[in-house]
Amino acid sequence: MANLRSFDSFALIVTEMKITALILATLGLAYAAPSVDQPKVEVPYPFHPRTGGRIVGGVVASIKDLPWQVALLRNGALICGGAIIGPKVVLTAAHCVVPSVIPSVSQLNIRAGSNLHNSGGLRVAVSQIIIHPLYKDCLTCAPDYDIAVLHLASNIITHGTPTDAIRMYESNAMFHAGTTATVSGWGATRENGSGSVQLRRVDVPVVTKANCRATYGSIITERTICAGTAAGGKDACQGDSGGPFVINNKLAGVVSFGSGCARPGVPGVYSSIPGYRAWIRSNAGI
Repeated sequence: MANLRSFDSFALIVTEMKITALILATLGLAYAAPSVDQPKVEVPYPFHPRTGGRIVGGVVASIKDLPWQVALLRNGALICGGAIIGPKVVLTAAHCVVPSVIPSVSQLNIRAGSNLHNSGGLRVAVSQIIIHPLYKDCLTCAPDYDIAVLHLASNIITHGTPTDAIRMYESNAMFHAGTTATVSGWGATRENGSGSVQLRRVDVPVVTKANCRATYGSIITERTICAGTAAGGKDACQGDSGGPFVINNKLAGVVSFGSGCARPGVPGVYSSIPGYRAWIRSNAGI
């Protein structure tokens, strides 16, 4: 899940950043130092998504109960989550797989069927990345159209492995305030905390778009869903980006962005499956 985060050309990251300087260094994503005639870096757009995102206030989960959950690995390291929607198709957030994060598709693998993101289950290569054409990968761009389809090199749903595709809501689906959704993934259990190797899950209630816009403004559209509690304490956060947002065992959204993690009265924001259902069908064939 993304945060309101800002970093300069030396990859120094302020407290609101979703991805730490250590992860940037590890993944080789740090910005180059500016030349003497390079213009000043613009202030990032508020709440711009970054790879990362983790479960806060949740509990340890079993992959047997969430067989659609996958980990996105860049050169073997966890960067995001995703959801299996077909034998060879995964849905995730666009900001997880843009060229600035994944320069070559050969760097991206999926781990499925394991409670751990670093071992077990199946590890399958990604053969094609399809990012929504209207998603803009820049610091000053609004975090809209944050959705991507990944086509896999081989079948990820195999006999004897706890892997399965999740059904998706159709374009006419509506989610009323108070409806409980489940978010799952690997990573820190508090804002700016360290990662968790074990899969975790948390239940959060849907909130109205009006309430969500009170925090985020006009970037909340019909293509987004917001969820969180007034008291805070439960949320997706760094490491869960692109992961499933599930209502009644159907995929309702994917983790996109948020301000901090589990802050009181500040909901997380998810790309809406109903809002992108036609595009998903066209690009995933499902």
